[in-house]
Amino acid sequence: MFKRFPTLAEAEARTTDEILADGARFDAIVVGGGASGGYAARLLCEAGLQTLVIDAGWTPPIHKAPLRRATSGLVSALANPAALRYLPPRIIYKGRQALKAMGRVRQPVQTECYAWERDPAAFVDDIDHPYETPPGRPYSWLRTHTPGGRVRVPGHGRQYYRFSPAEFEPGDGLSPAWPLSYGDLAAFYTDAEVRLGLSGGQDGLDSVPDSVVTHELSFNPAEADLQTALARQFPGAAMIPGRYAPPMESLGLASLTGNLWCRRGAVARQLLAGSDGRAAGVEWIEPATKARRKVSAPLVFLCASPLESTRLLMLSGSSAAQDGLGAGSGALGCHLMDHVLVKVEGIAGELSGGNTAPEAGRCLFLPRFDTAIAGDTFGERGYGIQLYQTPGDSGRSWFTAVAFGEMTPKTTNRIRLQRARTNIDGLPILEIDCALGERERSLAASMGEALVALADVAGAQLAQDVIAPATPGTSAHECGTARMGASPETSVLDPFNQCWDMPGLFVTDASCFPSQGFQNPTLTVLALTGRAVDHALNG
Repeated sequence: MFKRFPTLAEAEARTTDEILADGARFDAIVVGGGASGGYAARLLCEAGLQTLVIDAGWTPPIHKAPLRRATSGLVSALANPAALRYLPPRIIYKGRQALKAMGRVRQPVQTECYAWERDPAAFVDDIDHPYETPPGRPYSWLRTHTPGGRVRVPGHGRQYYRFSPAEFEPGDGLSPAWPLSYGDLAAFYTDAEVRLGLSGGQDGLDSVPDSVVTHELSFNPAEADLQTALARQFPGAAMIPGRYAPPMESLGLASLTGNLWCRRGAVARQLLAGSDGRAAGVEWIEPATKARRKVSAPLVFLCASPLESTRLLMLSGSSAAQDGLGAGSGALGCHLMDHVLVKVEGIAGELSGGNTAPEAGRCLFLPRFDTAIAGDTFGERGYGIQLYQTPGDSGRSWFTAVAFGEMTPKTTNRIRLQRARTNIDGLPILEIDCALGERERSLAASMGEALVALADVAGAQLAQDVIAPATPGTSAHECGTARMGASPETSVLDPFNQCWDMPGLFVTDASCFPSQGFQNPTLTVLALTGRAVDHALNG
Protein backbone atom coordinates (compact mmCIF):
# COMPACT_ATOMS: atom_id res chain seq x y z
CA MET A 1 0.00 0.00 0.00
CA PHE A 2 2.62 2.53 1.05
CA LYS A 3 5.18 4.08 -1.28
CA ARG A 4 7.93 6.60 -0.78
CA PHE A 5 7.30 10.23 -1.77
CA PRO A 6 10.07 12.83 -2.00
CA THR A 7 7.91 15.96 -1.61
CA LEU A 8 4.96 17.19 0.43
CA ALA A 9 2.99 17.94 -2.75
CA GLU A 10 3.37 14.34 -3.89
CA ALA A 11 2.48 13.05 -0.45
CA GLU A 12 -0.75 15.07 -0.67
CA ALA A 13 -1.48 14.04 -4.26
CA ARG A 14 -1.01 10.35 -3.55
CA THR A 15 -3.24 10.39 -0.48
CA THR A 16 -6.20 9.52 -2.67
CA ASP A 17 -9.79 8.59 -1.92
CA GLU A 18 -8.87 4.97 -2.58
CA ILE A 19 -6.04 5.10 -0.06
CA LEU A 20 -8.40 6.58 2.50
CA ALA A 21 -11.25 4.12 1.96
CA ASP A 22 -13.00 2.99 5.13
CA GLY A 23 -10.81 0.49 6.90
CA ALA A 24 -7.51 2.12 5.86
CA ARG A 25 -4.97 1.78 8.64
CA PHE A 26 -1.89 3.83 9.46
CA ASP A 27 0.65 3.62 12.27
CA ALA A 28 -0.29 7.11 13.48
CA ILE A 29 -2.70 9.93 12.68
CA VAL A 30 -1.97 13.59 13.42
CA VAL A 31 -4.91 16.02 13.55
CA GLY A 32 -3.68 19.47 12.54
CA GLY A 33 -0.63 20.47 10.51
CA GLY A 34 0.40 23.58 12.48
CA ALA A 35 3.44 24.02 14.70
CA SER A 36 2.74 21.11 17.05
CA GLY A 37 1.10 18.81 14.50
CA GLY A 38 3.79 19.31 11.90
CA TYR A 39 6.49 18.67 14.48
CA ALA A 40 4.74 15.52 15.74
CA ALA A 41 4.43 14.24 12.18
CA ARG A 42 8.08 14.90 11.47
CA LEU A 43 9.25 13.02 14.56
CA LEU A 44 6.86 10.11 13.97
CA CYS A 45 7.91 9.81 10.33
CA GLU A 46 11.59 9.96 11.25
CA ALA A 47 10.93 7.07 13.63
CA GLY A 48 9.59 5.01 10.72
CA LEU A 49 5.85 5.25 11.38
CA GLN A 50 3.49 5.52 8.43
CA THR A 51 1.79 8.75 9.49
CA LEU A 52 -1.35 10.42 8.14
CA VAL A 53 -1.78 14.16 8.75
CA ILE A 54 -5.27 15.60 8.33
CA ASP A 55 -5.53 19.38 8.23
CA ALA A 56 -8.54 21.68 7.89
CA GLY A 57 -6.60 24.04 5.62
CA TRP A 58 -8.44 24.46 2.35
CA THR A 59 -8.60 27.38 -0.10
CA PRO A 60 -12.08 27.65 -1.63
CA PRO A 61 -12.29 28.50 -5.36
CA ILE A 62 -12.73 32.17 -6.19
CA HIS A 63 -16.41 31.76 -7.11
CA LYS A 64 -17.11 30.62 -3.54
CA ALA A 65 -15.15 33.43 -1.88
CA PRO A 66 -14.85 36.29 -4.40
CA LEU A 67 -14.62 39.15 -1.89
CA ARG A 68 -11.99 37.46 0.28
CA ARG A 69 -9.84 36.47 -2.71
CA ALA A 70 -10.08 39.89 -4.38
CA THR A 71 -9.28 41.80 -1.20
CA SER A 72 -6.39 39.57 -0.12
CA GLY A 73 -3.80 40.62 -2.70
CA LEU A 74 -4.45 44.34 -2.34
CA VAL A 75 -4.31 44.25 1.45
CA SER A 76 -1.13 42.16 1.48
CA ALA A 77 0.65 44.59 -0.84
CA LEU A 78 -0.10 47.62 1.34
CA ALA A 79 0.80 45.72 4.53
CA ASN A 80 4.22 44.68 3.23
CA PRO A 81 6.90 46.40 5.39
CA ALA A 82 8.69 47.50 2.21
CA ALA A 83 5.77 49.82 1.49
CA LEU A 84 6.65 51.86 4.58
CA ARG A 85 9.78 53.08 2.80
CA TYR A 86 8.22 54.13 -0.49
CA LEU A 87 4.64 55.28 0.15
CA PRO A 88 3.49 58.25 2.25
CA PRO A 89 2.12 57.08 5.62
CA ARG A 90 -1.25 58.73 4.97
CA ILE A 91 -1.77 56.78 1.73
CA ILE A 92 -0.79 53.51 3.39
CA TYR A 93 -3.06 54.16 6.36
CA LYS A 94 -6.09 55.19 4.28
CA GLY A 95 -5.69 52.30 1.86
CA ARG A 96 -5.33 49.71 4.59
CA GLN A 97 -8.34 51.06 6.47
CA ALA A 98 -10.53 50.96 3.35
CA LEU A 99 -9.53 47.42 2.47
CA LYS A 100 -9.91 46.26 6.07
CA ALA A 101 -13.47 47.60 5.98
CA MET A 102 -14.08 45.34 2.97
CA GLY A 103 -12.56 42.41 4.83
CA ARG A 104 -14.89 42.90 7.79
CA VAL A 105 -17.85 41.85 5.67
CA ARG A 106 -16.82 38.18 5.91
CA GLN A 107 -14.06 38.35 8.54
CA PRO A 108 -15.20 40.79 11.25
CA VAL A 109 -13.14 38.99 13.91
CA GLN A 110 -10.12 37.95 11.86
CA THR A 111 -9.46 41.53 10.70
CA GLU A 112 -8.63 42.33 14.35
CA CYS A 113 -5.43 40.28 14.05
CA TYR A 114 -2.32 42.38 13.34
CA ALA A 115 -1.16 39.75 10.81
CA TRP A 116 -4.47 39.55 8.90
CA GLU A 117 -3.33 42.22 6.46
CA ARG A 118 -0.35 40.15 5.35
CA ASP A 119 -2.46 37.15 4.21
CA PRO A 120 -6.24 37.60 4.60
CA ALA A 121 -7.00 34.41 2.68
CA ALA A 122 -5.24 32.32 5.33
CA PHE A 123 -7.80 33.27 7.98
CA VAL A 124 -11.20 31.65 8.41
CA ASP A 125 -14.47 33.11 7.21
CA ASP A 126 -16.25 34.22 10.40
CA ILE A 127 -19.69 33.90 8.81
CA ASP A 128 -19.07 30.25 7.97
CA HIS A 129 -17.29 29.54 11.26
CA PRO A 130 -19.15 31.48 13.98
CA TYR A 131 -18.93 31.29 17.75
CA GLU A 132 -20.75 33.00 20.61
CA THR A 133 -19.70 35.03 23.64
CA PRO A 134 -21.80 36.08 26.65
CA PRO A 135 -22.94 39.72 26.83
CA GLY A 136 -20.18 42.03 28.00
CA ARG A 137 -17.45 39.37 27.66
CA PRO A 138 -16.06 39.69 24.10
CA TYR A 139 -13.38 37.33 22.83
CA SER A 140 -11.48 37.51 19.53
CA TRP A 141 -10.90 33.95 18.31
CA LEU A 142 -8.23 34.33 15.64
CA ARG A 143 -8.03 31.27 13.39
CA THR A 144 -6.29 30.20 10.22
CA HIS A 145 -7.09 27.29 7.93
CA THR A 146 -3.74 27.02 6.22
CA PRO A 147 -1.06 24.30 6.29
CA GLY A 148 1.51 25.19 8.91
CA GLY A 149 -1.00 27.10 11.05
CA ARG A 150 -0.73 30.66 12.32
CA VAL A 151 3.08 30.58 12.50
CA ARG A 152 3.13 30.44 8.69
CA VAL A 153 1.28 33.74 8.27
CA PRO A 154 3.65 36.56 7.19
CA GLY A 155 4.09 39.02 10.02
CA HIS A 156 3.89 36.37 12.75
CA GLY A 157 6.28 37.28 15.56
CA ARG A 158 8.45 34.13 15.22
CA GLN A 159 9.55 34.41 18.87
CA TYR A 160 10.78 31.36 20.82
CA TYR A 161 11.56 31.41 24.55
CA ARG A 162 11.89 28.70 27.18
CA PHE A 163 9.76 28.75 30.29
CA SER A 164 11.82 29.09 33.47
CA PRO A 165 11.77 26.55 36.32
CA ALA A 166 9.45 28.93 38.20
CA GLU A 167 6.79 28.59 35.48
CA PHE A 168 6.61 24.85 36.06
CA GLU A 169 6.41 25.11 39.86
CA PRO A 170 4.61 28.36 40.75
CA GLY A 171 4.50 29.05 44.44
CA ASP A 172 1.84 31.75 44.63
CA GLY A 173 -1.23 29.50 44.59
CA LEU A 174 -2.68 31.08 41.43
CA SER A 175 -2.27 27.91 39.39
CA PRO A 176 -1.30 24.27 39.97
CA ALA A 177 2.21 22.99 39.44
CA TRP A 178 2.89 21.34 36.11
CA PRO A 179 3.21 17.54 36.33
CA LEU A 180 6.78 17.82 35.03
CA SER A 181 9.82 19.92 35.82
CA TYR A 182 12.03 22.16 33.74
CA GLY A 183 14.63 19.40 33.84
CA ASP A 184 12.16 16.93 32.33
CA LEU A 185 11.71 19.21 29.32
CA ALA A 186 15.22 20.66 28.92
CA ALA A 187 16.50 18.08 26.41
CA PHE A 188 13.36 18.48 24.30
CA TYR A 189 13.75 22.25 24.33
CA THR A 190 17.27 21.72 23.01
CA ASP A 191 16.17 19.37 20.24
CA ALA A 192 13.49 21.79 19.05
CA GLU A 193 15.90 24.75 19.13
CA VAL A 194 18.50 22.91 17.07
CA ARG A 195 15.87 22.03 14.48
CA LEU A 196 14.56 25.61 14.42
CA GLY A 197 17.98 27.20 13.97
CA LEU A 198 17.37 30.07 16.38
CA SER A 199 18.89 33.52 16.09
CA GLY A 200 19.58 35.24 19.41
CA GLY A 201 22.11 35.41 22.20
CA GLN A 202 23.29 33.74 25.38
CA ASP A 203 21.95 36.10 28.02
CA GLY A 204 22.20 34.32 31.38
CA LEU A 205 18.74 35.34 32.62
CA ASP A 206 16.69 33.32 35.08
CA SER A 207 13.35 34.41 33.59
CA VAL A 208 14.17 33.13 30.08
CA PRO A 209 16.80 30.37 30.33
CA ASP A 210 19.36 30.32 27.55
CA SER A 211 18.48 28.46 24.38
CA VAL A 212 20.72 26.71 21.89
CA VAL A 213 21.35 29.48 19.35
CA THR A 214 22.48 28.72 15.81
CA HIS A 215 22.98 32.36 14.76
CA GLU A 216 24.57 34.51 17.47
CA LEU A 217 23.31 38.10 17.43
CA SER A 218 24.69 41.35 18.74
CA PHE A 219 22.95 44.72 18.86
CA ASN A 220 22.98 46.71 15.64
CA PRO A 221 23.68 50.49 15.98
CA ALA A 222 20.01 51.45 16.42
CA GLU A 223 19.44 48.71 19.00
CA ALA A 224 22.61 49.68 20.86
CA ASP A 225 21.42 53.29 21.03
CA LEU A 226 18.10 52.22 22.52
CA GLN A 227 19.77 49.86 24.98
CA THR A 228 22.05 52.64 26.20
CA ALA A 229 19.14 55.03 26.66
CA LEU A 230 17.11 52.36 28.46
CA ALA A 231 19.97 51.56 30.84
CA ARG A 232 20.12 55.21 31.87
CA GLN A 233 16.39 55.39 32.56
CA PHE A 234 15.89 51.88 34.01
CA PRO A 235 19.19 50.52 35.33
CA GLY A 236 17.63 47.22 36.43
CA ALA A 237 16.03 46.38 33.09
CA ALA A 238 17.33 43.56 30.93
CA MET A 239 17.20 44.09 27.17
CA ILE A 240 18.24 41.20 24.95
CA PRO A 241 18.05 40.35 21.25
CA GLY A 242 14.81 38.49 20.61
CA ARG A 243 15.15 34.78 19.89
CA TYR A 244 13.51 34.08 16.58
CA ALA A 245 13.47 31.74 13.62
CA PRO A 246 11.47 31.29 10.43
CA PRO A 247 8.70 28.69 10.66
CA MET A 248 9.99 25.14 10.72
CA GLU A 249 9.28 23.26 7.50
CA SER A 250 8.12 20.25 9.48
CA LEU A 251 5.71 18.67 7.01
CA GLY A 252 8.10 19.13 4.10
CA LEU A 253 10.88 17.47 6.08
CA ALA A 254 8.54 14.70 7.20
CA SER A 255 7.69 13.98 3.55
CA LEU A 256 11.35 13.34 2.78
CA THR A 257 11.21 10.21 4.94
CA GLY A 258 8.65 8.65 2.62
CA ASN A 259 6.43 7.92 5.60
CA LEU A 260 4.11 10.94 5.41
CA TRP A 261 0.58 10.91 4.07
CA CYS A 262 -1.32 14.19 4.07
CA ARG A 263 -4.94 15.17 3.50
CA ARG A 264 -5.84 18.85 3.36
CA GLY A 265 -9.39 20.13 3.67
CA ALA A 266 -10.21 17.51 6.31
CA VAL A 267 -12.15 18.68 9.38
CA ALA A 268 -12.03 16.18 12.24
CA ARG A 269 -15.45 15.29 13.70
CA GLN A 270 -14.70 12.56 16.22
CA LEU A 271 -11.88 10.61 17.83
CA LEU A 272 -12.54 6.88 17.59
CA ALA A 273 -11.93 4.33 20.34
CA GLY A 274 -11.52 0.58 20.09
CA SER A 275 -13.32 -1.99 22.22
CA ASP A 276 -10.49 -1.69 24.74
CA GLY A 277 -11.02 2.06 25.09
CA ARG A 278 -7.75 2.93 23.41
CA ALA A 279 -7.38 5.34 20.50
CA ALA A 280 -8.33 3.63 17.25
CA GLY A 281 -8.65 6.37 14.63
CA VAL A 282 -10.33 9.56 13.48
CA GLU A 283 -13.52 10.46 11.58
CA TRP A 284 -13.56 13.63 9.49
CA ILE A 285 -15.57 15.57 6.90
CA GLU A 286 -14.18 17.20 3.76
CA PRO A 287 -15.83 20.62 3.10
CA ALA A 288 -15.09 20.56 -0.64
CA THR A 289 -17.19 17.41 -1.24
CA LYS A 290 -19.02 16.87 2.09
CA ALA A 291 -17.54 13.36 2.11
CA ARG A 292 -17.10 11.65 5.49
CA ARG A 293 -14.19 9.35 6.15
CA LYS A 294 -12.93 7.08 8.91
CA VAL A 295 -9.32 5.92 9.12
CA SER A 296 -7.70 3.73 11.75
CA ALA A 297 -4.49 4.04 13.74
CA PRO A 298 -3.46 2.90 17.23
CA LEU A 299 -1.73 6.23 17.89
CA VAL A 300 -3.38 9.66 17.48
CA PHE A 301 -1.84 13.09 18.06
CA LEU A 302 -4.42 15.86 18.47
CA CYS A 303 -2.83 19.21 17.57
CA ALA A 304 -5.68 21.22 16.09
CA SER A 305 -5.11 24.35 18.27
CA PRO A 306 -6.38 24.71 21.84
CA LEU A 307 -10.06 25.47 21.31
CA GLU A 308 -10.45 23.21 18.29
CA SER A 309 -8.76 20.31 20.06
CA THR A 310 -10.96 20.74 23.11
CA ARG A 311 -14.09 20.94 20.94
CA LEU A 312 -13.08 17.58 19.44
CA LEU A 313 -12.51 16.08 22.90
CA MET A 314 -16.00 17.27 23.88
CA LEU A 315 -17.49 15.67 20.76
CA SER A 316 -15.70 12.35 21.31
CA GLY A 317 -17.49 10.93 24.32
CA SER A 318 -17.32 7.22 25.04
CA SER A 319 -19.18 4.80 27.28
CA ALA A 320 -16.66 5.65 29.99
CA ALA A 321 -16.73 9.42 29.28
CA GLN A 322 -20.15 10.29 27.92
CA ASP A 323 -19.75 14.07 28.29
CA GLY A 324 -16.44 14.15 26.45
CA LEU A 325 -12.95 12.81 26.94
CA GLY A 326 -11.68 14.21 30.23
CA ALA A 327 -15.02 15.72 31.26
CA GLY A 328 -15.08 13.74 34.50
CA SER A 329 -12.11 15.74 35.76
CA GLY A 330 -14.09 18.97 35.74
CA ALA A 331 -11.20 20.52 33.78
CA LEU A 332 -12.38 19.94 30.19
CA GLY A 333 -13.16 23.31 28.65
CA CYS A 334 -12.04 25.24 31.74
CA HIS A 335 -9.06 27.47 32.53
CA LEU A 336 -8.87 29.28 29.20
CA MET A 337 -5.98 31.74 29.13
CA ASP A 338 -4.69 34.27 26.62
CA HIS A 339 -1.92 36.76 27.19
CA VAL A 340 -2.96 40.17 28.42
CA LEU A 341 -1.94 42.29 25.44
CA VAL A 342 -1.15 46.01 25.30
CA LYS A 343 0.38 47.50 22.16
CA VAL A 344 1.56 50.96 21.13
CA GLU A 345 2.82 52.32 17.81
CA GLY A 346 4.36 55.61 16.84
CA ILE A 347 6.89 57.57 14.82
CA ALA A 348 10.45 58.22 15.96
CA GLY A 349 13.54 59.78 14.45
CA GLU A 350 15.99 58.34 11.98
CA LEU A 351 17.72 55.16 13.12
CA SER A 352 21.48 54.81 13.41
CA GLY A 353 23.24 52.47 11.05
CA GLY A 354 21.37 53.00 7.80
CA ASN A 355 17.95 52.39 6.32
CA THR A 356 17.95 48.61 6.00
CA ALA A 357 14.78 46.92 7.21
CA PRO A 358 15.40 44.27 9.92
CA GLU A 359 15.00 40.58 9.19
CA ALA A 360 11.49 39.27 9.84
CA GLY A 361 11.19 38.36 13.51
CA ARG A 362 14.08 40.50 14.74
CA CYS A 363 13.21 42.55 17.79
CA LEU A 364 14.44 43.55 21.23
CA PHE A 365 12.99 41.69 24.20
CA LEU A 366 12.59 42.99 27.74
CA PRO A 367 11.68 39.97 29.91
CA ARG A 368 9.88 40.69 33.19
CA PHE A 369 10.08 44.43 32.66
CA ASP A 370 7.59 44.83 35.51
CA THR A 371 10.37 44.17 38.02
CA ALA A 372 12.46 46.97 36.51
CA ILE A 373 9.83 49.67 36.31
CA ALA A 374 7.64 49.03 39.34
CA GLY A 375 9.49 46.64 41.58
CA ASP A 376 8.27 43.10 42.16
CA THR A 377 4.63 44.23 42.24
CA PHE A 378 3.19 41.18 40.54
CA GLY A 379 5.21 38.47 42.29
CA GLU A 380 5.85 35.44 40.15
CA ARG A 381 3.52 36.60 37.35
CA GLY A 382 4.52 39.59 35.25
CA TYR A 383 5.07 40.66 31.67
CA GLY A 384 7.63 40.99 28.93
CA ILE A 385 7.89 43.52 26.11
CA GLN A 386 8.93 43.11 22.48
CA LEU A 387 10.26 46.25 20.75
CA TYR A 388 10.43 46.74 16.99
CA GLN A 389 12.16 49.57 15.12
CA THR A 390 11.60 49.84 11.35
CA PRO A 391 13.21 52.44 9.06
CA GLY A 392 10.78 54.86 7.41
CA ASP A 393 11.12 57.72 4.97
CA SER A 394 12.17 61.39 5.39
CA GLY A 395 14.36 60.76 8.42
CA ARG A 396 11.69 58.90 10.35
CA SER A 397 11.28 55.41 11.78
CA TRP A 398 8.38 53.31 13.02
CA PHE A 399 8.28 52.30 16.69
CA THR A 400 6.18 49.36 17.90
CA ALA A 401 6.13 47.93 21.42
CA VAL A 402 4.01 44.96 22.47
CA ALA A 403 3.64 43.84 26.08
CA PHE A 404 2.47 40.32 26.95
CA GLY A 405 1.31 39.65 30.52
CA GLU A 406 0.27 36.39 32.11
CA MET A 407 -3.41 35.55 32.56
CA THR A 408 -3.91 33.07 35.39
CA PRO A 409 -6.28 30.09 34.96
CA LYS A 410 -9.83 30.40 36.28
CA THR A 411 -12.78 28.02 36.06
CA THR A 412 -14.95 30.95 34.94
CA ASN A 413 -12.87 31.41 31.78
CA ARG A 414 -14.03 28.50 29.67
CA ILE A 415 -15.65 27.17 26.51
CA ARG A 416 -18.92 25.25 26.05
CA LEU A 417 -20.53 23.44 23.12
CA GLN A 418 -23.68 25.03 21.69
CA ARG A 419 -25.18 21.94 20.07
CA ALA A 420 -28.27 23.76 18.81
CA ARG A 421 -26.18 25.79 16.36
CA THR A 422 -23.62 24.45 13.89
CA ASN A 423 -20.97 25.89 11.58
CA ILE A 424 -20.69 25.29 7.84
CA ASP A 425 -19.04 21.90 8.50
CA GLY A 426 -21.87 20.73 10.74
CA LEU A 427 -19.90 20.99 13.99
CA PRO A 428 -21.55 22.49 17.08
CA ILE A 429 -20.23 25.99 17.59
CA LEU A 430 -18.47 27.11 20.76
CA GLU A 431 -19.47 29.62 23.37
CA ILE A 432 -16.27 31.29 24.57
CA ASP A 433 -16.62 32.86 28.00
CA CYS A 434 -13.42 34.68 28.96
CA ALA A 435 -12.63 38.06 30.50
CA LEU A 436 -9.83 39.87 32.27
CA GLY A 437 -10.02 39.74 36.05
CA GLU A 438 -9.01 42.42 38.52
CA ARG A 439 -5.45 41.16 38.60
CA GLU A 440 -5.17 41.23 34.78
CA ARG A 441 -6.62 44.75 34.58
CA SER A 442 -4.08 45.98 37.12
CA LEU A 443 -1.34 44.25 35.16
CA ALA A 444 -2.54 45.87 31.93
CA ALA A 445 -2.47 49.34 33.51
CA SER A 446 1.16 48.80 34.53
CA MET A 447 1.99 47.50 31.04
CA GLY A 448 0.49 50.62 29.46
CA GLU A 449 2.55 52.90 31.70
CA ALA A 450 5.68 50.95 30.84
CA LEU A 451 5.06 51.25 27.09
CA VAL A 452 4.57 55.00 27.33
CA ALA A 453 7.84 55.25 29.26
CA LEU A 454 9.67 53.16 26.65
CA ALA A 455 8.30 55.29 23.83
CA ASP A 456 9.65 58.34 25.63
CA VAL A 457 13.07 56.70 25.94
CA ALA A 458 13.01 55.91 22.20
CA GLY A 459 11.88 59.45 21.33
CA ALA A 460 8.70 58.14 19.71
CA GLN A 461 5.45 60.03 19.34
CA LEU A 462 2.64 57.54 19.89
CA ALA A 463 -0.31 57.33 17.52
CA GLN A 464 -3.00 56.45 20.07
CA ASP A 465 -4.44 58.67 22.77
CA VAL A 466 -5.97 55.83 24.83
CA ILE A 467 -3.84 52.85 25.77
CA ALA A 468 -5.89 49.90 26.92
CA PRO A 469 -5.66 46.10 26.96
CA ALA A 470 -6.81 44.30 23.84
CA THR A 471 -9.85 42.05 23.86
CA PRO A 472 -8.93 38.56 25.17
CA GLY A 473 -7.88 36.33 22.31
CA THR A 474 -6.17 39.11 20.38
CA SER A 475 -2.67 37.96 21.28
CA ALA A 476 -3.42 34.58 19.59
CA HIS A 477 -1.57 32.88 22.45
CA GLU A 478 -4.58 31.02 23.84
CA CYS A 479 -3.74 28.20 26.22
CA GLY A 480 -5.56 25.75 28.45
CA THR A 481 -9.01 24.06 28.37
CA ALA A 482 -7.56 20.50 28.42
CA ARG A 483 -4.78 20.75 30.94
CA MET A 484 -2.25 18.11 31.90
CA GLY A 485 -1.83 17.04 35.49
CA ALA A 486 -0.91 14.32 37.94
CA SER A 487 -4.40 12.83 38.36
CA PRO A 488 -7.44 12.08 36.16
CA GLU A 489 -9.58 13.61 38.90
CA THR A 490 -8.18 17.08 38.19
CA SER A 491 -6.81 17.00 34.63
CA VAL A 492 -7.59 15.82 31.12
CA LEU A 493 -4.07 14.66 30.22
CA ASP A 494 -1.36 12.78 32.06
CA PRO A 495 2.22 14.08 32.56
CA PHE A 496 3.15 12.90 29.03
CA ASN A 497 0.16 14.62 27.33
CA GLN A 498 -1.73 11.34 26.96
CA CYS A 499 -5.49 11.46 27.53
CA TRP A 500 -6.44 9.71 30.75
CA ASP A 501 -9.73 8.55 29.19
CA MET A 502 -8.25 7.30 25.91
CA PRO A 503 -4.75 5.79 26.02
CA GLY A 504 -2.96 6.24 22.72
CA LEU A 505 -4.38 9.74 22.26
CA PHE A 506 -1.88 12.54 22.86
CA VAL A 507 -2.84 16.23 22.91
CA THR A 508 0.22 18.44 22.50
CA ASP A 509 -0.94 21.91 21.46
CA ALA A 510 -1.25 24.64 24.09
CA SER A 511 -4.61 23.32 25.33
CA CYS A 512 -2.51 21.18 27.68
CA PHE A 513 -0.97 24.13 29.59
CA PRO A 514 -1.86 24.30 33.31
CA SER A 515 -0.59 27.91 33.36
CA GLN A 516 0.65 30.31 30.76
CA GLY A 517 3.82 32.17 31.69
CA PHE A 518 4.64 35.51 30.04
CA GLN A 519 6.70 33.95 27.25
CA ASN A 520 5.43 33.08 23.78
CA PRO A 521 4.12 29.51 24.06
CA THR A 522 5.32 27.96 20.79
CA LEU A 523 8.74 26.69 21.92
CA THR A 524 7.20 24.98 24.95
CA VAL A 525 4.54 23.44 22.69
CA LEU A 526 7.29 21.99 20.48
CA ALA A 527 9.21 20.64 23.47
CA LEU A 528 6.09 19.00 24.93
CA THR A 529 5.33 17.46 21.55
CA GLY A 530 8.83 16.02 21.32
CA ARG A 531 8.52 14.56 24.82
CA ALA A 532 5.11 13.06 24.06
CA VAL A 533 6.35 11.43 20.84
CA ASP A 534 9.35 10.00 22.70
CA HIS A 535 7.03 8.54 25.34
CA ALA A 536 4.62 7.13 22.74
CA LEU A 537 7.47 5.38 20.95
CA ASN A 538 9.65 4.30 23.85
CA GLY A 539 7.38 4.26 26.91
